[in-house]
Amino acid sequence: MSVRDLLAIVTSQAGNEHVIALAEQLATQSGGRLTVALVNWMPSLPGIEGFSIAPIYDDLVKQAQERLERERTKLEERFNRSATVVAIETFMPEFGAAGSTLGMRARHADLTVVARPDKDDASSARAILDASLFESGRPVIVVPPDWQAAPVGRHVLVAWKPTREAARALGDADEMITAAERVSVVTVEANPSRGYGEQPGADIAARLAFRGAKVELFNLDSGGRSETRTILDQALLVGADLIVMGGYGRPRLSELVFGGVTREMLHTAKVPVLMSH
Repeated sequence: MSVRDLLAIVTSQAGNEHVIALAEQLATQSGGRLTVALVNWMPSLPGIEGFSIAPIYDDLVKQAQERLERERTKLEERFNRSATVVAIETFMPEFGAAGSTLGMRARHADLTVVARPDKDDASSARAILDASLFESGRPVIVVPPDWQAAPVGRHVLVAWKPTREAARALGDADEMITAAERVSVVTVEANPSRGYGEQPGADIAARLAFRGAKVELFNLDSGGRSETRTILDQALLVGADLIVMGGYGRPRLSELVFGGVTREMLHTAKVPVLMSH
């Protein structure tokens, strides 16, 4: 897929500078355009028994709108120093409407860049991530909070499983994979009985090589580590700057209860992760 129209969804300039910087880097590399969607949530309606809540709620909405405008001004000042052509859009949806509002906006971009949820802003970042990943039908790059601005996609690690989600991620990342200087295809505890074929990873590596990618295949044993830890250790070992994988190959509730590769990856990855669902 060609990546020319990029969207970054943020809640503040300072708090999401890592997201902005990565999206800006990708726009520069691709010669594309960048839109920054600035979000502030509509205040929830307070329930105060015995009082008229209308004036209080109006004040809360006014304060939220003022904060949104202040953050917009900060973004405008930040991009005055940038050579990237950027459009800034503002949104103030109700928290429960993140999927319909932000997912719809992300649907009209080639790729959306969002922050990885962390302890300081977990619920807000999670709502943005879920809207982008599950409601848009488009790929998402999730940026870890300590990511430092650098070229993205020189060495791509493909975390391969024989699933619909992983195949979708490969298609969505096709342009970045074929342009990479190196591509590492990684499987963990793969064997033919799990749907990988007689030579696990060989078919997908051959397909990427046919597309022009410079591919190396690694069929890894976990050695007692989790699948995610095995992938991340390999990413560190080979110097990958982007991980490509399918997101949530099983129901989210199952991952929340029992854990899973996507959930652990979102909590621990030190490099950006491109996910498709």
